[in-house]
Amino acid sequence: MLHMPVDVIATFNVQGKIKPNFIRLEDENYVLQTYKIENIVFSKEEKYAGIPVILFCCNIMRRSCMQIINIKYHVKSHQWVLVNDGSINRKED
Repeated sequence: MLHMPVDVIATFNVQGKIKPNFIRLEDENYVLQTYKIENIVFSKEEKYAGIPVILFCCNIMRRSCMQIINIKYHVKSHQWVLVNDGSINRKED
């Protein structure tokens, strides 16, 4: 499982809940592309070795197909990472 840092644009509501809106990923030519997060399938708060994170399972439209991605927000460091379970590849087979 790969954890790759990514750029994310997010908003916060008045209760402080975070919502990712856009993510920037490299395409097969290693060019950064921005994708709108169409919807959030689920989110959950977790702890990894005592470090609080929020996991978001999201849908993005990529190459005219809806694709599920998993991103984590590290609460203390304010860093976003893409959790690659093998479904996102740089090169097409």
